[in-house]
Amino acid sequence: MKREDAHRILYSLRFYHHTLSLEIDRTQCIHCDLCTVTCPHQAIWVEADEDGLEVHLDERRCVLCEVCAYVCPVEAISLRYDGEPKELLRGSGGLPPIPPKLHVAVDQCPHRCEIVAEETEHWCRQQRRLVENRLEECPKYCFRCVETCPRGVYQATPEGTAPDPRACLRCMHCLDTCQYGSIQVHPIFRGRVRLDAHKCPADCSLCIDICPVKVIERRDGHVTLLRDRCALCGACANICDQDAIQVIREDICLIQERECALWDRLKQSLLASAS
Repeated sequence: MKREDAHRILYSLRFYHHTLSLEIDRTQCIHCDLCTVTCPHQAIWVEADEDGLEVHLDERRCVLCEVCAYVCPVEAISLRYDGEPKELLRGSGGLPPIPPKLHVAVDQCPHRCEIVAEETEHWCRQQRRLVENRLEECPKYCFRCVETCPRGVYQATPEGTAPDPRACLRCMHCLDTCQYGSIQVHPIFRGRVRLDAHKCPADCSLCIDICPVKVIERRDGHVTLLRDRCALCGACANICDQDAIQVIREDICLIQERECALWDRLKQSLLASAS
């Protein structure tokens, strides 16, 4: 049985007393090509329509094998067996473990001074002067990762920076802004992007609008890519209708890579050029 609307796709099979299901959160999907290029049966794909890009599922081809959920970088795809996460391939060693996206050593972040609520100003011992009673005025205030992350991964809390790794695409933008060495990011892909700006129409902003890490922009009338922050997800190549962008993944960075037929096939698909 398959049900879908603008927000999600739900495909489920019932085996006597057991239920196996796959759910795709369309609101969370970044429209990359990872599930498309790795699905063993071409059951899932991202396609352009009049409203942009949309993810689709052909339930007649889907065998609920977990591969799409394994490669999805934002956990927009999930499989469940009787309501519990289905991770048979990963749990049995059929697929190698994916390293955590990031780690934040909060103890290395600067600890701001306490705020005295009843005072409009307080004496700053570091600056040796009166400063306004606001976090932004404190010289130890640092939430640059919160303010600059294009994915909204980091949140400011009284205890310091708190990340939500689910939205992280390992673009390492936060490493450029952190001055204290508090953040570690573990990239999955190494590669490059070819952008032929001469093919870009002057009024087109499709790749700029869809890029989930905001590394494509227009400068002096030309489309420009900040390659050092690209997540190599392939969304820009999916949306481009002028054949101006090519994403090339040259290597996959896994800590414990395992040899097996399934992983060999997946790796070959992931390292192919996105189109």
